[in-house]
Amino acid sequence: MKTFIKTLALIFILSMPLKSLAQSDCNPYLLLDEGRKWTTANYNAKDKYRGKQSYEVLSVSDEDGTITANVMLTSYDKKDKMVMEKEVEFTCKDGVVEMDMSKYIPEETMESFKNMEVEMEFEAITIPENLEAGQYLEDGGVNISVQGPMPISMEIKIQDRKVMAKENIEVPAGNYEAWKINSIIKFDAMITRETKNVEWIAENVGVVRSEQYDKNGKLNSYTVLTEIN
Repeated sequence: MKTFIKTLALIFILSMPLKSLAQSDCNPYLLLDEGRKWTTANYNAKDKYRGKQSYEVLSVSDEDGTITANVMLTSYDKKDKMVMEKEVEFTCKDGVVEMDMSKYIPEETMESFKNMEVEMEFEAITIPENLEAGQYLEDGGVNISVQGPMPISMEIKIQDRKVMAKENIEVPAGNYEAWKINSIIKFDAMITRETKNVEWIAENVGVVRSEQYDKNGKLNSYTVLTEIN
């Protein structure tokens, strides 16, 4: 169970950089073209490398004004050994990007619940086309209920998402002018945990840096964009 909880927490932290995926004619925060690739790296508070994620746009389609993109997500551990490969889907319509969070849960995780009744209710994370300082963005998250010998109920919420300011930021992939967005991630399942997430999102790129803090404001980890084509 601890592994499942950690997996879900990691899913939601890592999913934030992906919410801005979009075609340039739908949402300006990432040019999503077939074949495009980018990589992010994770570090702890002491700047120790903890692994990376690579993304590749496999296909992009447009049907009745809705753009759908299939992206291959590959995660690696601190020794650069592959630990997960998963195809995820994003849609963009009227300038708003959404993703099916169910596609983010690894198949091996769900396998542990194959003999149980599992219900999931998702609220997609969105990034609007126009951002400005002081703006609040919609919440997102997931509710999971597992019926079995030991019923399980858990909830992860990404909320209080506020656009703070536009700042210049430097990461291994380059220098960017990016919007700083603060949010709170709450996890409730037998235990309640709360973390603060700060991200910087650049036009035509997406999230270039993301930082995670504990409830007392102490830095736990951060993620940076290392390369993009």
